[in-house]
Amino acid sequence: MANRTDALFRDDAYLRTADATVVAVNDRGGIILDRTIFYATSGGQPGDTGYLERGDGSRIVIAATLTGETKDEIIHVPAPEQAVPQPGEALRLAIDWERRHLLMRMHAACHLLTV
Repeated sequence: MANRTDALFRDDAYLRTADATVVAVNDRGGIILDRTIFYATSGGQPGDTGYLERGDGSRIVIAATLTGETKDEIIHVPAPEQAVPQPGEALRLAIDWERRHLLMRMHAACHLLTV
C-alpha cells in the first residue's frame, strides 16, 4: 500500500528546509516521509537532491527523489552507503537550493521558448 507524502513544495517552491518524520523505508532503502520539500522527478523535470539531518547532527545524503506507487508518495533515495533512518524518526530536510533554483529557471525558460 502506498503512503501519502504532503508535498510542501506545491505551496511554496522556495522552501529550503523543513522538518519531517519517517513513515517507512522500502525494500530498496528508499525513505518515505510524512511531508517533504524535495520535488520528485516528474514530467521530464529532475527531482531534488540534498540531505536529511538526524537528531545527532549526522546527515543522510539524498541522491534522487522519485515518485512512488502513486503520485502522492515521494521516495527519497539515499546516496550509496548512507545510513537508513527508522520509521518514526524525526529529520530536518534540506534541499540543494542552488541546483533547485537553476532547474526552476531552466524549466520556466523552456516554457517561454515553446510558446
